[in-house]
Amino acid sequence: MKILLILFLVTTIYASDLKLASSIFEKITVAISHEDKPKIYVYSHIDAIEECHEKFNLVDNCIDADIVLLSTIKNIPSTCRDKILFGTRYKHLKNKNVIGAFFWQKGRPNVLFYKDRLDKKNIKLDVSLNKYIENE
Repeated sequence: MKILLILFLVTTIYASDLKLASSIFEKITVAISHEDKPKIYVYSHIDAIEECHEKFNLVDNCIDADIVLLSTIKNIPSTCRDKILFGTRYKHLKNKNVIGAFFWQKGRPNVLFYKDRLDKKNIKLDVSLNKYIENE
């Protein structure tokens, strides 16, 4: 019985984290795009994107994408490099083409954008996201 309860709790926590991550990704993708319903390419799999994508369209390649969400930065195709790149790990911010990242740290969600990278892509974020913008 204890194992069943633990399994239930872990599943519930994971589901709520996934829902939270999905809503954060939705807000970010709409905020960083110039489009009403941006086209998103996911470079490697991201569970939270698969869960909920009502405010954007998933596309199968970088060429058609407005934004590329990265779960890894290894071997990014050349067709992706000029797109808006957004990471899912803090270390992705080492790549100068990545404008920001959403990542978990100590069990909490974190969002970070670099001002000069946003400016370079002519991205003006909603005032509600200003607290997540830093100078590099």
